[in-house]
Amino acid sequence: SVLEAPWRKIICTPVDISVKTKITDAMVAEIKKSDSPAAKYVVKYFMKDQGGFYMWDELAAAAWIDPTLITKSVKRYMSVDISHGAAYGDTLTWTDKDKPMLGERIVEIQMDLDLARFNKMFVELMKAPTPKEH
Repeated sequence: SVLEAPWRKIICTPVDISVKTKITDAMVAEIKKSDSPAAKYVVKYFMKDQGGFYMWDELAAAAWIDPTLITKSVKRYMSVDISHGAAYGDTLTWTDKDKPMLGERIVEIQMDLDLARFNKMFVELMKAPTPKEH
């Protein structure tokens, strides 16, 4: 199956960049200094040894808030298996030269990030007070 939806732009945050992000004990200790609901949640549910180590979703959200956190990306054509079989979710990518021309969409794939800025942003956001209703 190919990505056929008419989205104006598709950005992919793959495992390759996500595994560069790790929440550390030092980050949690800094977050613990705050009384914000987000800080309390992170401190309470931080499970470094139980799969809570990498920051997959946090990176995707942070890059949406500040795209300049991403320091390198590439454009590729992508297909995603949505057949609900054993290969469900598998992805294939191609360059412009080797794409199979089956309707695949161009996707921006994030490859590297400014890790220090990302870590700082995450800690600051978790420590920040909850915004008031509008």
